[in-house]
Amino acid sequence: MIVTTAQLYKVAYGKHGSSSVPKSEVEPINASGEKLDPSARGVNKEEYLPAAKLGVTKVNLDTDGRLVWTRVHREFCRDHPEKFDFRDPGKIFVREYANFIAHKNEKLGSAGQLDAVRASVKAR
Repeated sequence: MIVTTAQLYKVAYGKHGSSSVPKSEVEPINASGEKLDPSARGVNKEEYLPAAKLGVTKVNLDTDGRLVWTRVHREFCRDHPEKFDFRDPGKIFVREYANFIAHKNEKLGSAGQLDAVRASVKAR
């Protein structure tokens, strides 16, 4: 049996700086007028699940979420310069951010675990 450091010492570890900075976000942002460094890279998203299995309980994904926000708003303003209501791109962002979070949940191995979480909370 493999025992992780987190189990041995009963501590939680965080993986800071874990954003993946995907090209699929950076390229459309730059195409919409931004000047992000096209060579910027983060953590390979395939490293998330192995880290979680070793006891990492927090993965910092905030930069990727901000890239989603930036892409949606840049593209919206470029494609609809006549519109000024912030709610329009906000609706698009909510959908895109939900997709982003769902994808990250799959990579972290937490997708499809809602029933187990609810049962665990109820049992307390």
